[in-house]
Amino acid sequence: GFQMLNKTDKRLVVQIIKKSPDLMNILKAIAQLNLPQGVLAAGSIRNTVWQVLSHQPIELINDVDVVYFDPQRPRNDDQIIQASLIKRMPDYQWQVKNEAYMHHYDFKDAPKFTSIEDAISHFVETPTCIGAYLKGDDIEIIAPYGLTDLIQLKCRPIPMFQNNKTCLSIYQNRIQRKNWKKRWPNLAIINS
Repeated sequence: GFQMLNKTDKRLVVQIIKKSPDLMNILKAIAQLNLPQGVLAAGSIRNTVWQVLSHQPIELINDVDVVYFDPQRPRNDDQIIQASLIKRMPDYQWQVKNEAYMHHYDFKDAPKFTSIEDAISHFVETPTCIGAYLKGDDIEIIAPYGLTDLIQLKCRPIPMFQNNKTCLSIYQNRIQRKNWKKRWPNLAIINS
């Protein structure tokens, strides 16, 4: 099962998100789409947290990943939603994905995801396994493996990748490609 979120960790991450006008705008835009289980996920949040904790200026440096979970919807709705977001807020690099279709991405025989939390738990490294959405005025956080790695600037493969050579090489190639250590010198990269 997934971890219960530590309240202090959650409070810190929520505070950091609130400090970023970009992330708040994005969360409001996602809320207005009324997507089933629609959340802002992965890099935008991870990078913002790392920038704040590294005393760097806050800026969006990657795609803005909007994920949702709706098995009823045809796959090409993603393009339609993405186009509407680009039209409304052209300053962001929007990426929209219905995670009901994404389970084949890394593994051909992977079982279908059952929820947005399940999908987020399959992102390659622990600090990226994070999502946020607005519930009324409150920011809710999804972090299947907790927030400790994110807050402590630790990067490690998700548990299901740790004992699998193929998965570990996916992780290691990605870490090399991303070159995060250059951007965040304090980041601890754990390879197994």
